[in-house]
Amino acid sequence: MDRVTVACVQQRMRLHDSVDEYRGDLRRFLRIAQGKQAQLVVFPELAGALIAPPMLRDFRSTLLKHADRGRRKQASLWQRLRGLLAGRTAEWLGADFRQSLRALLAVSGQATWEVYANLFSELAREHQLVLVAPSAYLPDPIDQVIRNLTAVFAADGSLLGRQAKVILHPEDEGIAQAADSWLPVPTAVGSLGLMVGSDVLYPEVGRLLAYQGAEMLLMLGACSTTVLYQKLRSGMLARMQDNQLFGLASFVVGQNELGRARNPFVGRSAIFAPQELTPKLTGVLVEMGSHRSEGVLAAEWDFRALRQLWEQSDTPLRRELPLAQAGQILAQLYERLRALPSGEATALPGLNMDDERDAPAGQLLSPDKSFSLDDLPVVGVVTRRWSSTGAGPLMDDAPIDLSELPERLAAPSALTDPRRAAAEAGHQPGADEETDEMDALPEQGPGKSS
Repeated sequence: MDRVTVACVQQRMRLHDSVDEYRGDLRRFLRIAQGKQAQLVVFPELAGALIAPPMLRDFRSTLLKHADRGRRKQASLWQRLRGLLAGRTAEWLGADFRQSLRALLAVSGQATWEVYANLFSELAREHQLVLVAPSAYLPDPIDQVIRNLTAVFAADGSLLGRQAKVILHPEDEGIAQAADSWLPVPTAVGSLGLMVGSDVLYPEVGRLLAYQGAEMLLMLGACSTTVLYQKLRSGMLARMQDNQLFGLASFVVGQNELGRARNPFVGRSAIFAPQELTPKLTGVLVEMGSHRSEGVLAAEWDFRALRQLWEQSDTPLRRELPLAQAGQILAQLYERLRALPSGEATALPGLNMDDERDAPAGQLLSPDKSFSLDDLPVVGVVTRRWSSTGAGPLMDDAPIDLSELPERLAAPSALTDPRRAAAEAGHQPGADEETDEMDALPEQGPGKSS
C-alpha cells in the first residue's frame, strides 16, 4: 500500500466484572478508529491483562474490582462509597492483583490465552481492520512459557503473528520469562516490527527488524515513572530515525494494579515519521496532550514519500551502511561481551579485525591508553536552557553571581515548584482529563449493543 491510516490507542487499566464489559470498553476505541478510517490499530502494553479480572472470582479480587469501579468518572455516589470501603478492606486483607494473576496463569494459562485470542480475533473481524492487541502476561502458544506477549490479528480475525518481550523490565521479573528473538509480522497493511517496552531502548533491535523487512516500527509501552516514559519515547524516536521508518508508541495510563510499587501508569502516545516527513522536523506527526487521558490518535503514513526519502536523503541510512563490516564488528563485540565474567564488560580488549589498522574506527576500538574525565578537553559549555515548548529561555544571558545561587534556587519558580508549574499551565491537580471524544462514547455494559 502507498498510504496507510494508523490509529494509536491510549487506554486506562480497568478491572472489569465480565468479558462482555471489557469487550464494550474496547469497542469505544475501535469505533473511533473506524470513524477515522484506520486500517491498523495498536493497543498498549499490559492492557491485555484486563482479560484476567473477569476470570477471578475470589473475594479479594472482587474487592479490587469494586474499588476500581468506584474510582471511575461516571461512578454513582453509591458506587463511590462502596468502592472506598472495598478499597480499604482490600488493602487491609492484602489483596494483590499481580499475585492473583500469577495464580490464574499457573492453573488456567491456556484458558486465559484462548479467551484473549478469541476476544481480539472477534474485534478485528467485527471492525474489519488489522489489530495489534494489547500485550498481556500469557503462555506462549509455542512452548507454553509465560511471557509479556502481544498478538496481531487480520481483518478476517485470523492470527497473523505474535511478539513477546525480550529485554525484561524489573516489573516483568517473577511473572514472565524473556523471549529470544524479534521477527516482523506480515500483514495486509505492511510488515510490522513490534517492540514491547524496554526492547525499544536498544538500537540493534530496530536495525534487526528493519533489515528483516519491517516497514514500520510499533512500540507498546507501560511506564510507572515519568523517567521510564521519557526514555522509551526517546528510544522510539531514535529507532524510527535510525532506520528511516514510520513509528508509533502506544501507552497504557491510569491506575496500576500490576506493579509492585503501584505507581500510576503514565505516557503520551504518539505517531512518528522521519524528521524530513514531519511539518516541524520534529519526527512527531501527532501526540497525546496528557499523560492521563484516554484517547485515539490517527495519522496517515505515505510510503511513496518514504521510499523517495530513501533515495534522495542527504543521510542515506538505508543504502550506504557497510553491512559486511558492521556485521563482523558487532558479532565479534557481542561474542566477547558474552564471554566476559559478570561485571567485567568494561575490560573488553580491542577487536582483532583485519582492517583495524587501516581505519580510524579501528583505532577507537583498541585504544592504547585509558583516559579519565579530567583528561578530556572542554569543547563547549551550556549558557542557557530553553523550555520544551519553545516559549523562550528559562535563563537569561547575564552572568550569575555564584554567591546568589542558593537564594535563586530556593525561590519558588515553575522549575522548582510543581504546584506553581501546574497552575501556570492551567492544570488542576486531580482533575480527570479524559478526552471529550472518549466521553462521547458511553461505556458498554453486558448486553448492550455496539
